[in-house]
Parts: sequence; C-alpha cells; structure tokens
Amino acid sequence: SEDTTIIVMASGNINDHNPSSKEYKNTIVESANLFKIDIDSEDDIRKGKLKKVVVNLAGYYIQRSKYRVDITNIESIN
Repeated sequence: SEDTTIIVMASGNINDHNPSSKEYKNTIVESANLFKIDIDSEDDIRKGKLKKVVVNLAGYYIQRSKYRVDITNIESIN
C-alpha cells in the first residue's frame, strides 16, 4: 500500500574462500541458496579471522500513519 514499505535482504550461497568446512545454508529463504557466487575476499576472511554469519532474513517493516512512522526491524541470523 502507499503507507507501507518492506525492505528485505537474505544471504545467498557465497564462496568467500573462508577455510571453515562448515556449510552455511539459508534455512528460511531456501531459494537464496540457488544464488551461488565466488568473491575475491580480504585476507582476514581467507585466513578465518572473521566469523561467518548467514542472514536468513533481515529487513524493515515501515508503516506511515497520520501522525507518525513506525519502523520494525526484523532479523533471523545464523
């Protein structure tokens, strides 16, 4: 509707060359796993210095009313 906006993001199946053997899958938006890409990641990622996080679903629900705007943050992260 004209008074409601939804902004959503989800993680895809990204090969960042992290040495972890753990496979990360999006358990909520399964079609996001079909998006496969290799990226040229930074050295700290390649050496496993950063913890890998999968965003199953995250975003904002924004609703405008006559006197205010309500913003709800939604996150499901593994």
